[in-house]
Amino acid sequence: MTVKDLWEGKTKSEIADLRARNAPRWQRRWRDGTGRNATQRKQSHREAQRAQALIDDGSQMHTPRARAVVRGSVTASTLLDRHLSAKADRAPKTIEADTRHAGHVRTVFGDRNVSTLDTTQIEIWSVRPGVAAESRKKQVEILRAALKRGIRDRLVDTDPTEGIVVSLGHRELPSYSSDQLMAILRAASSDLERALLGVLGLMGLRSEEARSLLVGDLREGHLSVKNGGAGTDTTKTRASRRVLPIPMTVLPWLVDLAGDRPKSDWLFPSPRKAGCAIAMQFPNQALTRAITKANESRQEPIPRLTVHGLRHTFAAISLSEAGADLLSVSQAMGHARPSITLDRYGHLSKKGLAPLMGKIDAIVATMS
Repeated sequence: MTVKDLWEGKTKSEIADLRARNAPRWQRRWRDGTGRNATQRKQSHREAQRAQALIDDGSQMHTPRARAVVRGSVTASTLLDRHLSAKADRAPKTIEADTRHAGHVRTVFGDRNVSTLDTTQIEIWSVRPGVAAESRKKQVEILRAALKRGIRDRLVDTDPTEGIVVSLGHRELPSYSSDQLMAILRAASSDLERALLGVLGLMGLRSEEARSLLVGDLREGHLSVKNGGAGTDTTKTRASRRVLPIPMTVLPWLVDLAGDRPKSDWLFPSPRKAGCAIAMQFPNQALTRAITKANESRQEPIPRLTVHGLRHTFAAISLSEAGADLLSVSQAMGHARPSITLDRYGHLSKKGLAPLMGKIDAIVATMS
């Protein structure tokens, strides 16, 4: 990003004319994203204090640890730039999403001095109509993260987003019961498809994560998830890199599938293209084939969901049938924060405090 003085090189008479017309003097230029295809943007400003803030923005771009920022002129854009730069090692899709949400924040608050932001104003913005609740939530979260970083770096004194919560409401995500899932697995068209659908429905992997698995990721009854399938050798978030114990139902399927193949081979190889992993659409097609076959002998047909419904199925079975705790389910699914699991699946967790109190009674009883 650069900041240009539009009056530079003008004669005194020209400057006097510009001043009389209250013409903008400072112009900020930047790109949305990186690379040659990134859209170039520019914005002009009049106020001297805002110009100083923009100069600070330019000097601090890509230097999140620098301390030369003038505290009195820190803008929301300065903090967003520093936060995004510090998180540049995440998966490309995550960076793209964060940059997009940060762009919406910039549109409203980017040039504002942080000291002029107030909680009520941000809260009104967070409930604006016409924008999906999940998008509004993520935009508030990235603004909050940038402000928290500013507080840690001693550039900002307070967080005006404190206490603001964007409610997503209760959304029932479609999933299968354990009975329906096992019927689907039994009806799978091949051993490869059964193992694939088992990994998705009984372990909660994302479809892209399963497609990216190598034979070497299967070791001593555990599965290492190290690639999110986004065209890089990393996962969606740091929390998505995880080592999962394999359920005994699924383990024999994976062991047979791996056989004695080299560790560098794809765990789920393409049936059509030698040396390639299964195609992006393959998991959905495998699920469709299994449901079609399972429904041939069922009075109540199993509904057709997308393959991502198997991930929801894992969460639903874990919480509502197996009685798992939210933190364990969050770790298994590779969510960046347990709050994501709570927002999406918290209503499936067993209700009431009786089980908890029963466990406390059992602990106390052993000590008496």
